[in-house]
Amino acid sequence: MVVAGLLAVAVSVAVGMVVGANRAEGSAASAPTRPTPGSSSPVTPIVPIAGEATPATQAVEIPGDCAGIYVRDWAAELAPLVLNPAWTADPGAAPLRGSNDPVAAAQLADTTRLTCAWATPDGGGDLGVFTDVAVLAPDVEAAIAAHLAETGFDCYAELDGTRCIVEWNVEAGYSGESHFLRQGTWIATRWANVSPDGYTHDIVAAIFE
Repeated sequence: MVVAGLLAVAVSVAVGMVVGANRAEGSAASAPTRPTPGSSSPVTPIVPIAGEATPATQAVEIPGDCAGIYVRDWAAELAPLVLNPAWTADPGAAPLRGSNDPVAAAQLADTTRLTCAWATPDGGGDLGVFTDVAVLAPDVEAAIAAHLAETGFDCYAELDGTRCIVEWNVEAGYSGESHFLRQGTWIATRWANVSPDGYTHDIVAAIFE
């Protein structure tokens, strides 16, 4: 049901990821380059990571709407994108998950409490920022951090949590992901051709401070 041995190595891998709590957040352009999506074999089976008996505990309050996850107003910086345009709520639209990684996306589908999409008003195009805020049991949180590290993300300690980032640069443009895990809360963001500097830090400040 899960990648063999994933949970068994989760804690040791997560500890090994720590490279300094004072590492500053840079722009997406400073994230490590990774092979383009689809260039490596997919993780199978594509199912959520199984947890132990320990239930998910919500150590912090998740805002009830997307306005609550930001300290600053991103509307001007992210224009012409708008927050949660009507088409993103269309039942027939594909889910706009905060990750394209199969295991992470499956986990987000089961645990997300809030999804916030900065997208073009009329849909389409290859521009956007998509964030999920999820709640995880402690063992699943550790397993997700371990999985991201094992699949090529750059993971390190930041803001009393674990941050994992990756970026792809291809001829058609650039894209990437940022994952922040702390106290059972997972902030997963995927972007395409736009990388607002300080975006994840702003969400962390709104939720945890």
